[in-house]
Amino acid sequence: MSVEVINVHKQFANYTALDHVNLKVASGELVALLGPSGSGKTTLLRTIAGLDFPDNPAEARVLFYGEDVTGIPASHRKAGFAFQHYALFRHLTVFENIAFGLRVRPRATRPPESEIRERVGKLLQLIQLEPQAKRYPAQLSGGQRQRVALARALAVEPKVLLLDEPFGALDARVRKDLRRWLRQLHDEIHLTTLFVTHDQEEALEVADRVAILRAGRIEQIGTPNEIYDHPASSFVYDFLGQVNLFHGRVKDNAVVIGSAAFDLSEKQAPEANAVAFVRPHDIRVSRSAGPGEGWLPARVIRCTTTGPFASLELEQLDGGAHFVAQLTREELRSLSPVPGEHLFVALQRVRVFPPEPPKPA
Repeated sequence: MSVEVINVHKQFANYTALDHVNLKVASGELVALLGPSGSGKTTLLRTIAGLDFPDNPAEARVLFYGEDVTGIPASHRKAGFAFQHYALFRHLTVFENIAFGLRVRPRATRPPESEIRERVGKLLQLIQLEPQAKRYPAQLSGGQRQRVALARALAVEPKVLLLDEPFGALDARVRKDLRRWLRQLHDEIHLTTLFVTHDQEEALEVADRVAILRAGRIEQIGTPNEIYDHPASSFVYDFLGQVNLFHGRVKDNAVVIGSAAFDLSEKQAPEANAVAFVRPHDIRVSRSAGPGEGWLPARVIRCTTTGPFASLELEQLDGGAHFVAQLTREELRSLSPVPGEHLFVALQRVRVFPPEPPKPA
């Protein structure tokens, strides 16, 4: 393992930021730390970087390639760190910003000037900013400044690259372009990388594995497909995208909602009452109840379109629940629903989760 976190606990006054967290990251892996605000993801990254330290040093460990770095400060951990707001030096050119970490090394470990220039030149090629080498940060776009910040972190040849919301200050279009660039960059250099994000789409698109944090603990870790298709809890399912909730009853590995029964996507223990989770794109809408499967009657409330998709807001007639079905524009044109009209819906890939234990008082 290139990075291993063992039993790390971190407390800020009455707030538990990390609750005895364990994490293993393989060499060359790109791992996203994903979670809502206050879940502990940035504190975990800072603890790995050496900017924060565990409150239980006798039991906790942070290892880089098997070496215990738990008590070693950030300046001696050989971790590259890039922040959301770049932290570039405004009075230095792009070239000198990238070279900064090499130039400030003690004389005994400082590379010769020829090596510094060669290394920075290669990084400028890597981030595709050779023509901007003599410009200052104020003369660059936000995306270009972030690429410079990443190159500066890479210049010191870190063992691990740590990124805290690297694209959080950028607009949506630039974010999409840069996260594709980051994935391509990682595929070229294969440097172990952890990045913090609250953007689910970003984590699922870029990372090899995603660790979802909640209240200072890792709720689930796995590949993007694993956590999306097989969420470990209702929290994970809900956090990874829009969700509809239907109240019903589990019976014979199906959930009965109103007058219809729908097969569950995974085997569940029988429960007297249950909440069924269904994503909008897993709801079929029809003008009539088709044969061979359950159909719920629903009333159309409104319809909105965004790009190639339409969101159809409906009300369950025999339960009163409001929910949303996602349609393509072609499906919308074929159906042509109007507010107040009665339709039928079939639910697919329905999930039911065990009730969560009560929170301690």
